[in-house]
Amino acid sequence: MSISAEEFRFWDCSIDDCPNPSAIDIGSCERCQQHFCSTHVDSPLHRCDKGFIDDATWDATQIEELESLHRRVNYESLLRRASLLKRGIPCQLDDTDPLGRSLLGGMHVHRRIVFADRSSWLARLPRQNFTSFSDETTNNMLLSECATLQWLSRIQDVPTPKVHGYGLRNDPQNDVGAAYMLIDEMPGRPLLYLEPTPEQLEKVYRSLARILRILSEHPCEKIGSLTYDSSGEICVGHIAGDRAGTLPPLGPFSNAVDYYLFSSYAADAYLIYKYIAKLAVERRFNCFENDLDNGPFFLKHMDDKGDHIMVDDEFNVVGLIDWSFARTVPIYEAFGPSLVSADMSSIYSGIAGRGDQDKALQYALESECQHLGRFAAAPDLIRRLCFGLGTGMNFSWKEALDVFQGMVNTVDGTSEVLDWEKWRTTHLSQFSNDHTLQQLAESAVNGEESKLEGKQKHNPFRFATCSVPECDKAGVRGASCSMCQRHLRAIHQDKNFHTCPSMSELNDEAWEKAINDEVEVLLSEINVSELTKRATSLNGGKHCRLQPGKHIGAGSLMGCANYHAILIFDDGEERLARIPRTGFSDVPMDLVEYLVASEYATLKFLESTRLPSPKAFGYGILSDTANAVGVNYILMEKLPGKPYYPYLATPDQQSRVISQVADFLIELSKYPLPHAGSPLSTEGSINVGPVVSNRFVSLGKYGPFDSAVEYFTGITDEYLSLIADKQIYDQYPKEAFLFYKLLHRHAADLCCNETRGAFYLKHVDDKGDHLLIDNDYNVTGIIDWQFARVVPACEAFGPSLVTADLGALYSGTASLSEDDKTLLQELKLKGRDDLAVYTGDFDPVRRFHMGLASGFNRDEACDLIKGMLVSLGEEPMDIDSWIEQESEKCRDDYRWNLIFS
Repeated sequence: MSISAEEFRFWDCSIDDCPNPSAIDIGSCERCQQHFCSTHVDSPLHRCDKGFIDDATWDATQIEELESLHRRVNYESLLRRASLLKRGIPCQLDDTDPLGRSLLGGMHVHRRIVFADRSSWLARLPRQNFTSFSDETTNNMLLSECATLQWLSRIQDVPTPKVHGYGLRNDPQNDVGAAYMLIDEMPGRPLLYLEPTPEQLEKVYRSLARILRILSEHPCEKIGSLTYDSSGEICVGHIAGDRAGTLPPLGPFSNAVDYYLFSSYAADAYLIYKYIAKLAVERRFNCFENDLDNGPFFLKHMDDKGDHIMVDDEFNVVGLIDWSFARTVPIYEAFGPSLVSADMSSIYSGIAGRGDQDKALQYALESECQHLGRFAAAPDLIRRLCFGLGTGMNFSWKEALDVFQGMVNTVDGTSEVLDWEKWRTTHLSQFSNDHTLQQLAESAVNGEESKLEGKQKHNPFRFATCSVPECDKAGVRGASCSMCQRHLRAIHQDKNFHTCPSMSELNDEAWEKAINDEVEVLLSEINVSELTKRATSLNGGKHCRLQPGKHIGAGSLMGCANYHAILIFDDGEERLARIPRTGFSDVPMDLVEYLVASEYATLKFLESTRLPSPKAFGYGILSDTANAVGVNYILMEKLPGKPYYPYLATPDQQSRVISQVADFLIELSKYPLPHAGSPLSTEGSINVGPVVSNRFVSLGKYGPFDSAVEYFTGITDEYLSLIADKQIYDQYPKEAFLFYKLLHRHAADLCCNETRGAFYLKHVDDKGDHLLIDNDYNVTGIIDWQFARVVPACEAFGPSLVTADLGALYSGTASLSEDDKTLLQELKLKGRDDLAVYTGDFDPVRRFHMGLASGFNRDEACDLIKGMLVSLGEEPMDIDSWIEQESEKCRDDYRWNLIFS
């Protein structure tokens, strides 16, 4: 076997830098006319609409293809060649069908050549489009068909077209300009498209049986396709593809066992083909004598579904055409049940057994040759095994499983419904020594491949498990109750299970008490002596004291995530100890520590820029045995100023702040980083590590990412998996899932102008109060960098929360705010049109960044979805109709079904 399936590929994936071969059966896109590997065919990098192509578009594409082919063909040379082969009789093309559309096949175009003596030939031209095979593969297929027709022409009473001449693609000796065959035009019409009576069909089967009997008198020594050897003699060579156009050139084979062992596919399909290969080894394909596996072998038409049979008005068989993929096969396949007599609905639905038409053909064959009749009467095993999982027909897993049901029932001789999970477990164990299979199975368990659909499956990390006894489900993130100290899944937050009031339901007195109690506990955990000693060592030995920061009311220094204490030094200098709030929560401690380490690294990175960010002097995390302070913390500079609230500023003051924001963006644009993620300090240098959650602390760590598309799809996949696991958006999971599925589909649109390998630091919570200002609205500091991340330029410099019209952002409308436009103009005035492009065109990225926020009800979330749809340029639609429409698109995503479990 000169070429293996691993070495051979028809096409490469069209995605830049992707080394994978294109998926032969599902990887070709008629819209963009490109090829994609199984990973990228449904990825955001393939941006085509996956819906059906309308007739007008299909026709236009087909006409363009045919016109392109005919521009290549030198018809003057073709006709001269035909005339020469016909003893000089003049000829011309049939001008009633100038493009050959009436005789167009799946792989060939036919032009009718009419001679002066009124006879006619066909010029059979391989189609040339984006799915065309290489010159070598195309020529090998053409040579095989020519050899087959020439071989058949030597056999009397087998009505096949005679081949008169041919030319190969890109052959210097072929002046026609394209590959071609010159063959007889056969009379009649294809049987497949007629509606014969039972009597007429019986007549066809009698003729077909006679032809099969004649072919049985001409055996071959090997299994493969006919071709020419180096001396021009006809021989059996490698298999020249199959009817679905999915097989590489394999063989020839000396016995049936080797022949039926050549196929293998990934994951569950691999397991099924492993099982089929086992049946081949056990000679289960062969229901007869074992010696038949060793030959002789017989020619079989591999696309024998009925349109290869030409009949006249009396249903006499007048021709057998389309021999492209013919091959020699074992006798029980050559004369066993075939596609022409198959009840395809039974094959597709997994119903075992032969149909009435199979029996009719069997009787016709028995009347011709009793010996051959026994093969037609055999169980419908070889046909189903060779049909496999419908390779090349783009079957869904359910459709493939139905086909396999019929295969297993035929092999076992039963009618029981297949328990796939049980069958799968048993056979994984049986084939435990197959390294490839076990690796694929392990990948499915680990989330690298969905067991059912071949999609990427991800088992999301839990922040916490529900505290209700015997409930092993994930708790809803951010919904843990500090009063009863429990984590709860969605159903157990119902008042029938959980009676504690939420923080928002407490009166002022109870709320203040809860906050005071939390801060009291936090302060009790701080080893003040060790903290001040650490601060002193980081400030030239100057002594200091710790003053608790105000945590309630005006001037409070405590935010949603961090408490701040003030370190006052002997010379009056003040610094901050920034300490994560650690009241009862489901946020894992390692994530809290990562947030601290990443923020410290961010601040150290910013020290190399001209941004007015606080200097970081040191930090400590609880898991570090050298940290004696007792809490996680960062020691940082205390910047002057008060938080900026746009609604308190005049338009001029707002413009002044926005102009400074433009300066900050320009400064950050000078410091590109190679990956998307979050800053992390490693051995004294700043690198990019995994993304550190989000501003609502509803995500974990994920990434880093090498491209903008990977970044956006990585985030949406994280959301989709968490929604499916009921860890977030538990009040409206269906709507949330569809929202992030929409964003996943549009990921490539969000980053269409990105520079590869360039990412920039972004303040994630930039709604305005992260800016400190003086009385003249000069920005004196940019604070709260806890969730900062390194992001694509479209997010880093696109519209942000500080310039957003939050009313419009939360509604179903979409447009740039006046502040957005001001920022855009400021960037242009400062000579940075390249950054202004992002500010003006990327509102969807801001909406992506905000997502469905936190604490919204379903109606508010639906308004956000409407706004995103408008922002993405989708057609306006009633939101409930949109939800119904999009739900249908998610049926094949295993995560979608988990929402309803």
